[in-house]
Amino acid sequence: MRLVQKVAIVTGAASGFGAGIARCFGAEGAAVVVADRDAEGGRNTAREIEQAGGTTAFFEVDVCAPDQVKAMVDFAVERFGRLDVQVNNAGAGQRPVPLEETSDSVFDALVETNMRSVFLGCRYALPVLRRQGGGVIINTASAIALAPRPNLVAYAASKGWVVTFTKGLALELAPEGIRVNALCPAAGDTPMLKEFMGGKDTAEGRERFAASLPMGRLIHPENVGWAAVYLACDEASMVTGACLPVDGGRCI
Repeated sequence: MRLVQKVAIVTGAASGFGAGIARCFGAEGAAVVVADRDAEGGRNTAREIEQAGGTTAFFEVDVCAPDQVKAMVDFAVERFGRLDVQVNNAGAGQRPVPLEETSDSVFDALVETNMRSVFLGCRYALPVLRRQGGGVIINTASAIALAPRPNLVAYAASKGWVVTFTKGLALELAPEGIRVNALCPAAGDTPMLKEFMGGKDTAEGRERFAASLPMGRLIHPENVGWAAVYLACDEASMVTGACLPVDGGRCI
């Protein structure tokens, strides 16, 4: 129970890595705000946490809208009295295409969801963390930010921005006792995998992605969740600016 008496917001928690993070946080004793624009999926995640004996609440949010992100942070404080951990996990994927075939709409969606939402989550969480004298921010980047691959240049660059942003903000906030770290997962057993497979989720595609990881299997949401628990807990009190690969050895 490493997160007892801590309050966390997890964005993009309706499915995938976000749901895994939220479930692990709940299992470790945190009060978890499950935040997502997918109301049905978000409520399902919250229900899973409650059924496992955890404390949670769902908040419907568009993480690209400043007023909604601020309302999300306000909701956490009003509901649970404080905020200790802000997890900016919501993100968008990209179907593999050469750079010249990457559309403006795809590029804009990557900038909005993978970059702007992280900026907004940090901006509105910071005043609360400062008032409390410290806290933790965790941003979900990607293994592809550390080791890019062809035909996913725009996606890799958007996640590379998250890595640089995380390191810079960690330096900025270290004197205030606010830690900022990033998770860098590889291909996972999540709904987003279909996007990376070109829109078709096939057994052959899954086998190909699993084979690209030295450990030979896809990343499970709870693999990322337990890594997030470590970064969020007091055991990691001197860990800041880290970009932790959860990738089965892909970036070695």
